[in-house]
Amino acid sequence: MEPNAYASPAPTVVARHATGKALLNASWGMLRQDTELLWLPLLGSLAALVAAGLLFVPGWFIGGALGGTNHHSWAGTLGGVLAAAAATVAGIYFQAALVIGANERADGGDPTLRSCLRGAWARRGRILRWGLLSATVGVAIRAVEQRLGILGSILGFLGGLAWAIASFLVVPVVVAEDLGPVASIQRSAHLIKSTWGTSLRTTLRFGFIQFALMLVPAVVAVIGIIAVASGSNGVAAVGVLLLVCAVVGFIGLAMVFTAIGSYARALIYRYATGRPVPGIDPTLFAGVFEPKKRSRRRFA
Repeated sequence: MEPNAYASPAPTVVARHATGKALLNASWGMLRQDTELLWLPLLGSLAALVAAGLLFVPGWFIGGALGGTNHHSWAGTLGGVLAAAAATVAGIYFQAALVIGANERADGGDPTLRSCLRGAWARRGRILRWGLLSATVGVAIRAVEQRLGILGSILGFLGGLAWAIASFLVVPVVVAEDLGPVASIQRSAHLIKSTWGTSLRTTLRFGFIQFALMLVPAVVAVIGIIAVASGSNGVAAVGVLLLVCAVVGFIGLAMVFTAIGSYARALIYRYATGRPVPGIDPTLFAGVFEPKKRSRRRFA
């Protein structure tokens, strides 16, 4: 897909602001047709753990061999860097698969696990390059935080925030456009800058919904821990059951929210580049990324 195939639209009428709940419902409305894809976040987490473990071990030994008298520090550092890079690439691979599924559904198709993973594999070169760049930036930010004390924490927070904003749409860009990692981050930043608006309320509501629902298994887990610690066999058995339910609930919600988040980014990218978003009210996205000039006029 060519990078200049679409032009960023400028909505002429903003009927209402999108809310986090509305965006969540819009994304979930599409994802409900593709519930098979809810396995992708779980598969991605497992793949990231396996990839991290596979590269940490050789990184540890290589670092130890190169580190001389300071071999333990070198071993841990190199092992950690390689593990982080492997986990990042694996995670992005499955994020890309979800975005591919969202695009396929929006274009009238019927995505499956196989079609999404096959689509991600076809873009493996772009995904690998972006994953390595993302991991490198993450390691650099972490190094600044660790080496500069309080100043490093501040710089790390600001740098991480700026990077998160600029890279918000990179995975949809990597999926849809044949660009390198640097060009992809530039493209993502351009789409956000050209359509940036009053998204704080939408973001807060979306985050609140996630927090509120994630709080349920957390509370169940606390009750389970208290029951297990009670000393009574019967109550402890109930506590173990509650802990199992809490873990299952947390994993299930994490899968759902990760998938919805990827679908939402795919839909926002489609909106920002002028691609059709069938079945989705365009005004839902106007509150997420509104044209910059329109935002200035509203507050004038």
